[in-house]
Amino acid sequence: MPQIELQLRQEEAKLVFLAAAYHLGRPGSELDTLTKQPVEHGLAELARELQPQLHLAVATVRLDEAQTRRLLSGMLGSITELKAYPMLQPRPAEDGGGRRSSVPGFDRSLRHLFPEVEEDVESAIEVAERMLMLKRRLDERLAALPPPADPAPKERRGFWPFRHG
Repeated sequence: MPQIELQLRQEEAKLVFLAAAYHLGRPGSELDTLTKQPVEHGLAELARELQPQLHLAVATVRLDEAQTRRLLSGMLGSITELKAYPMLQPRPAEDGGGRRSSVPGFDRSLRHLFPEVEEDVESAIEVAERMLMLKRRLDERLAALPPPADPAPKERRGFWPFRHG
């Protein structure tokens, strides 16, 4: 899949930034699964690109295939976290307040981007619903893209995986 350009309304940009914060809060999230080395283009890059645009009416970002997969995964994780958020243990004010999220920094990002959650913890469910709607729109957009071209035909092998000689 080639790079995809997303134009996000301010609300959508905040949701994408929150999903990126969720993703980045998970240990090892920006490491290649095979080599265990940092990925070339991850969601930290997306967050840096998106952060200065959060106050704009429309933000524009470009994602490659791996970033898109990570973003969609971060969105799913965020939705799960947001649904559980009202049930999380509150932290004392001297510890910064908020809730004890399972992902470091998620609670702080949520309260910064969606301050209404501070006053009404149940509004986290509404944020989850908006995140789900955005994820569905992204899924539809990605499904409409043409499939990637196969760069090189693969060697056809027979059924038997062991060869003699």
